[in-house]
Amino acid sequence: MWLIENAKTLLINENADDVVLKVTGEEHKAVPGTRLPKSLLFVPLMVNNEVRGCVSLQDLDREHAFSESDVQLLTTLVNGMGLALENARLFDETSRLLAETEQRNAELAVINSIQQGLVAQMDLQAIYDLVGNQIRDLFDAQVVAIATFDHENEREIFKYTFEDGKRYYPEPRQIDKIRLRLIKTRKPIHISEKSEEAYTTITGESPISIPGTKFAKSMIFVPLSIGDSVRGYVTLQNVDRDHAYSDSDVRLLITLANSMSVALENARLFNETEQRNAELAVINSVQHGLVAEMDMQGIYDLIGDRIRELFDAQVTAIVTFDHDKKKELFNYLFEDGDRLYPTARHFDKVREKLIEERKTLLFNENAAESLSNINGEPHKPVPGTRVAKSAVYVPMGVGETVRGYVTLQNLDREHAFSDSDVRLLNTLTNSMSVALENARLFDETTRLLAETEQRNAELAVINSVQDGLVREMDMQAIYRLVGERICEVLNTQTLIIRTFDHESGLEYWRYAVEKGEIIEVEPRPLIWANKILLETKQFLLINENYEEVAIKYDGTAITKGLAPKSAIFVPMIVSNVVVGSVSLQNVEHENAFSDSDVRLITTLTNSMSVAIENARLFSETSRLLEETNQRATELDTVNRVSNALVAQLEFDALINLVGELMRETFNADIVYLALHDRVENMIHFPYYYGDESKSRPFGNGITEKIITGKKPILINENLDTAYENLKAVKRGKTVASFLGVPILVGDKSIGVISVQSTEMENVFDDNDLRLLSTIAANVGVAIQNADSYKKLRTALDDLKSVQEQLIQQEKLASLGQLTAGIAHEIKNPLNFVNNFSSVSIEMLDEVREELREEEKKRRSEEGKERRSEGAKEEIEGGKLSLVFEILDDIKSNLTKIHEHGTRADGIVKSMLMHSRGGSGKKEATDFNAVVKEYVNLAYHGMRASKQQINVNVDVSVDDKVGSIPIITEDFSRVILNLCNNAFDAMRDKIQSDGKTYSPELLVRTLKKDGCVLVEIEDNGPGISTEIRDKILQPFFTTKKGTQGTGLGLSITHDIIKAHGGTLSLDSEPGKTLFKIQLPVS
Repeated sequence: MWLIENAKTLLINENADDVVLKVTGEEHKAVPGTRLPKSLLFVPLMVNNEVRGCVSLQDLDREHAFSESDVQLLTTLVNGMGLALENARLFDETSRLLAETEQRNAELAVINSIQQGLVAQMDLQAIYDLVGNQIRDLFDAQVVAIATFDHENEREIFKYTFEDGKRYYPEPRQIDKIRLRLIKTRKPIHISEKSEEAYTTITGESPISIPGTKFAKSMIFVPLSIGDSVRGYVTLQNVDRDHAYSDSDVRLLITLANSMSVALENARLFNETEQRNAELAVINSVQHGLVAEMDMQGIYDLIGDRIRELFDAQVTAIVTFDHDKKKELFNYLFEDGDRLYPTARHFDKVREKLIEERKTLLFNENAAESLSNINGEPHKPVPGTRVAKSAVYVPMGVGETVRGYVTLQNLDREHAFSDSDVRLLNTLTNSMSVALENARLFDETTRLLAETEQRNAELAVINSVQDGLVREMDMQAIYRLVGERICEVLNTQTLIIRTFDHESGLEYWRYAVEKGEIIEVEPRPLIWANKILLETKQFLLINENYEEVAIKYDGTAITKGLAPKSAIFVPMIVSNVVVGSVSLQNVEHENAFSDSDVRLITTLTNSMSVAIENARLFSETSRLLEETNQRATELDTVNRVSNALVAQLEFDALINLVGELMRETFNADIVYLALHDRVENMIHFPYYYGDESKSRPFGNGITEKIITGKKPILINENLDTAYENLKAVKRGKTVASFLGVPILVGDKSIGVISVQSTEMENVFDDNDLRLLSTIAANVGVAIQNADSYKKLRTALDDLKSVQEQLIQQEKLASLGQLTAGIAHEIKNPLNFVNNFSSVSIEMLDEVREELREEEKKRRSEEGKERRSEGAKEEIEGGKLSLVFEILDDIKSNLTKIHEHGTRADGIVKSMLMHSRGGSGKKEATDFNAVVKEYVNLAYHGMRASKQQINVNVDVSVDDKVGSIPIITEDFSRVILNLCNNAFDAMRDKIQSDGKTYSPELLVRTLKKDGCVLVEIEDNGPGISTEIRDKILQPFFTTKKGTQGTGLGLSITHDIIKAHGGTLSLDSEPGKTLFKIQLPVS
């Protein structure tokens, strides 16, 4: 201790025992098994003016064993050793930092190389192979696997599996509990040792390896997540050793898994788009063939042959139902390339289920068992065929009637048919159903034409209308064509064609004529007659008493114009849904419409329904094709922008690159990129083209509206009105079109990208908005990457700063150990003081009692002595009284010694408890006593330091607080840290204010609303608003140099949170108040 305090060489050449006693205050004792030396030399080992240790020489036999030259030589050697040790430590630290930097750079290089490969790859299996091969090259793992989850069937599918250099192709298997944990927590699982035991702990089951592989000793499972959904996982496994993977391995694998997840999602979306295009192409080609085919068997053959080309199925069948005989007829059947012609057979329960439910049946596993369960008996295939492992049955429906079904069956494997296969087969089946119905209607129409001349006339009309419908794909033109032709043929006075919006309950008049004049009517609620059509799906003919019929159904006779005397309402039906109606009305005559009129109008309405549905499908197909082309263009633009962003990590260059790409992509007159500085609450414009704008406070402009709302804004006209509606302040040039989207990072909006046109309105559309939003999302990621790169470049500077703080922390740790040692040494003599003072008090009480007994005895024996003897007794009684007074003084002194010794013993115990730590368990503790004890300890510690100050300390406690559960050794640090910070702050104020300032520290406890409050208030300088949000951050300190580590308040806050409490701060100039709130239970 003397060497640490004085930092000087200590030479003892004679009277060693006395000198040691004088220097240390303790008796000189030899180490057990050795002798006491007669000459001693101690030279401190100094590093940066700090005593790090010492070198000692001792001679056991003689005094004056060491000369001045010996001292000088040893001092020189020790100084050289101190310098060498410090150089070695600094070299080790520098080497460690360089190694960490190289590791980060290597990881970043790997991630960039893989991401560049992923950007160019759209094949899902190629992505699995690319990432899997890279992982095998990077990590020490005999097992590398990538698997995806089939959540619907609760199975995992192995996309990539290697063990010991060999590629495996395991069958899908059920998801086990460790995979379920990945799906539930969406967090990596890292098992470093005792893998089988850890696996069993997690799953509750014994581990089972993938067939053909061994169970590993070290393993990592990293989820592949998109949004909140875990799509699969990547795993590394080492079968030879524990602790095979470091934290940096885990971090790198997580980054690679995230990159692969994004790439897989992009590829999936791309593949789905291609799948939709392929499906549309197939549907269009089939429909073109169906339009030219009116022979029913020709339709069966056309569809059947096309299905065999498209799907992976050994069995393809098209079957129709004879409902009267309850038999199925095989119109088309192929198995293993051979055409079969089975005879008709009776319905089984599978076919009855199709007829009743009119829903697709899909059996992707255990097909025979599932069919047997439905039938209630073993499944029997069509004679001459095999039992399938996968099967799908799609009903052919016309209206509410199932006319038959189409089936695909795979005889070799399960899960042969995907959702897209089922969707495409449904579409083809529906097209065939329409074509078959058209063919049937065509046959029926031909039959009707042969019956009478009237039918010939009707068919001529129908054909003329249908000819027009075939060439017309615009819906309004179809309404007009049919309406004009009906008016021309039937010479009706009033004609109305309506469509229905079932959700809103409104009807729309698409075409209305009364006595040759077009009528325009706003959408209106469904009239009574149309409600009847919705219920019955049958035409409604009213040839007399129209007003009475209308009133009967709670309606009125007039909707627009004159009240009719005769009327007919015919429903427009598409896929068994009434989508509208055609009505004819005569306002002059009853019985105006004959059966032939009804038949003709019904036929024309049906034709119009089919034409409208075809027009809708054509419009939908055209829209999908246009959207597909648009998506392809957008995807090409996004990929081009993403490639450019991936290659750029410098922030300023990145911003400029984004701006130039936006100019090129959108051909805009004004382009800007704005970023929101949340700390300063400012808007900065690192890129602005076409106008000038400087950084400004966050206000009420349209840019701020986009950032606050986190939603894009598209304004194509009337910008002044739009600004008024948004209540936004207008800035910069006047523009005609505006598009701005937020740059989002996570759930935070960090800025805006905007493109504008100064000359033209309606320049930007929803496609531009979607494209710019996608680019903004990539820009957000790129900005985040650039920011991370910038932080990486400053890491060395931060590490150097942290190094200095860690050195100071090491000093404090050493001081804590030294304090514990001193406290332990003081405790022994302190125990003697306390024990002997207590015993001495007891002995004094015994002396007093003995003296009183002797006095009573003496008075009893000498009570009859003469008067002169009485005078002597009085003298002796006076001496005895003096003796009692002296004894009282001695007892009082001993009581004070015992009292202060006990207090010193409590302080020593607190120091030992503080330095050793505790059990970490909460125990019921006298809270007020802890607060008093550690406030007092903090105060005396400050008074014993070199920078002591006079502080008026006032501790006020609430007796109702009592005992509460706390970890005393932890919570004591809270009191010490907050008090020491208060002393430091008041010391700084003394230096600035001088003698006019009187430091005061007030500590209060209070029990209120089921909580205990502790308030620690000082009258120091206060804490400025600029740093209040930072003071709880680790390593943040306002102290100069190495005086503070910046960990005190951070540790204090963590301890309070661990107790379930809160720490709050209220500060103003001249006052700082920390409030601690703890739950009682």
